[in-house]
Amino acid sequence: MRHKHLFKKYFIPSLIFFIGICIGFSCPYYINITFRIQHVEVVGGTQEERVMISQLLKGLSTLTSQPSDINTIIHMKFPVMQIKESHIVFPNTLILVVNDEKPFAYLTTDYGYLVLSKSGIIIRKERSLITPHPAITFYQIIHHSEHQMGQRIEFTAIERALTFIALLEDVGYQTETVAIDSVDMIACKTKGFEIAFSQSRSIETQSYEVRQVVRQIKAGALRIERLDVRFDKPVVQLLQK
Repeated sequence: MRHKHLFKKYFIPSLIFFIGICIGFSCPYYINITFRIQHVEVVGGTQEERVMISQLLKGLSTLTSQPSDINTIIHMKFPVMQIKESHIVFPNTLILVVNDEKPFAYLTTDYGYLVLSKSGIIIRKERSLITPHPAITFYQIIHHSEHQMGQRIEFTAIERALTFIALLEDVGYQTETVAIDSVDMIACKTKGFEIAFSQSRSIETQSYEVRQVVRQIKAGALRIERLDVRFDKPVVQLLQK
């Protein structure tokens, strides 16, 4: 009778303890399995890139993975790909919005060219110039070996030059060459005329002035050879007859 009493006395606590042990061991395993990236939804890029990104990221923990970790993993494989958004949907889904940088201009170096995207990312390095993208020359020497794919170009003047190339493209003019000859002049040559931009004046002000002049050109009121927007008022050099 005493043994039955002891059995009844310790059975339930022992059972609870045993269940607790089981839960203690199985819970981390369950969490580890449940909170792993199983589904990767990629918006943007090519089909091949989306498949490769999915393979790279599957199995990462959704609890501990930070956006910076995900960006690092992707950039190891795709140096010039930009991650616009990164969002984890618990327990096991990752949503990515990516953007492939496209060639926009060539920057002349001491050993060839750096191919730049519109945002100033170095997409690749070339030994020769391939048209139709505009070529940028800079008054400082750009060392080919010091720049790598995926880096952003660090010169403000070159970033501004890319902005002005985009502006001219937006108003209907394809830039052929860009010469950054001094600390305050960015000269863009198009098939129609040359435009001298300033590095120090507001980009918005210069953009407005260019659009105004282009509007007059397209209306047939002007035929110009050169436009200079470095000063308080645009300086227009008319085409000589």
